[in-house]
Amino acid sequence: GVPDVPCDGCSVPGGGPAAPVAHQFYSFGSNARAKVPGLTTMRLGPGGGSDPVNNVSPEMQAEGMKWAQKYEDVLLSGNRLWSSIKKNEKDPRKFYFIGTNGNAGKEIAESVMDALAYIPSPDGTLFLHRKPGSVNPTMQYGMVVTDEILNEKSPVSLVDLFVGDEDKYRELEYEIVKDFDSEEYKGFPMACVLGEGALLKEETRELVQKGIVVWLDVDPEHSWAKTQLRTRAGGGLYLPKQNKAPAPVWAIANGWDGDVDDTEGKSEYIEIVGERRKLYDNVKDVSVRTDTPNIASNSYWGAASIVKQVKGYLGYSDAGEGSLEEEVFDAGLEKFLEGARLSKYLKQALSWCEEQGAASMEDIAENVDEFAEAMALKPLEKKRLVKAASAVAVTP
Repeated sequence: GVPDVPCDGCSVPGGGPAAPVAHQFYSFGSNARAKVPGLTTMRLGPGGGSDPVNNVSPEMQAEGMKWAQKYEDVLLSGNRLWSSIKKNEKDPRKFYFIGTNGNAGKEIAESVMDALAYIPSPDGTLFLHRKPGSVNPTMQYGMVVTDEILNEKSPVSLVDLFVGDEDKYRELEYEIVKDFDSEEYKGFPMACVLGEGALLKEETRELVQKGIVVWLDVDPEHSWAKTQLRTRAGGGLYLPKQNKAPAPVWAIANGWDGDVDDTEGKSEYIEIVGERRKLYDNVKDVSVRTDTPNIASNSYWGAASIVKQVKGYLGYSDAGEGSLEEEVFDAGLEKFLEGARLSKYLKQALSWCEEQGAASMEDIAENVDEFAEAMALKPLEKKRLVKAASAVAVTP
């Protein structure tokens, strides 16, 4: 993502070096990684377990294989989608990811590109089982993050540029997207992650609609919490990187940066983000809520949902896709109920979803009263359910 610096290509875990490719601001390859590796490895001491070297129990081996296969299914699904797109010259081959700050846009875009660019190992070795230094097919893709490129091109800080001349700020954004649009297709997938306000410029909207537009949606309150929460020096509280996100430049310009308890600022912020969401909704081809517990904890489950939706959008079918999507949804439902301290109702909840045809967390949020009635929840339990569902429901 550094402008005007040629890249000689890079390799992915288990892959060899990529061939040099002439380009302007692309980073190639994949940094695919297991973000949720499953249960912690169990050490049983000398002689214990089914693995005599690492002393791993049979149960842990089975659990590890289960997770490795889940990741493989996501990657293979993306591989099949990209193979179909390459065969049809009329299909768009560039992906645009839109949405507001705090939506894990870059991380989820990387996971989608990992899936599209994935090449299975000839000997059938699962991706997570590839050993460092082993020879495997190289995965390649191109990716641009407009905010990063804009930061490199701007003669001053982005906040100063925005405050001094917002039109110039939007024009520079447009030029970055225009450069990406004009890049020649080289046989691999390409993605552009747009800044949250880039679509305010009509010319930018026209460009992105030439590709596949993926809206990574979050609730405005989630965006506020992600972009405003800051640890204070000496506070003794550590926040992992994934729990923080930079505030939009217009929010910083308004002084909304690092004060999650600013009630007045929060109200205005939520109103502005709400208006942006209407714009995203009008431009998108597919969308996914990235603040649901399942996707928020693992970007590859978001990639799985996006790949399936893009297949539907382009008119492709995949007989094996249903089981993967169901597994992802079941895991998300389990996390949702855990968050509301209603885990004991998981079996009933799964049955209700199957009977009612609920296939997403939004379906549950939109029918929360019927869901609660079917579970025969007590008043306090229903209150916790409604609170959890309100964070999932899509704001009109």
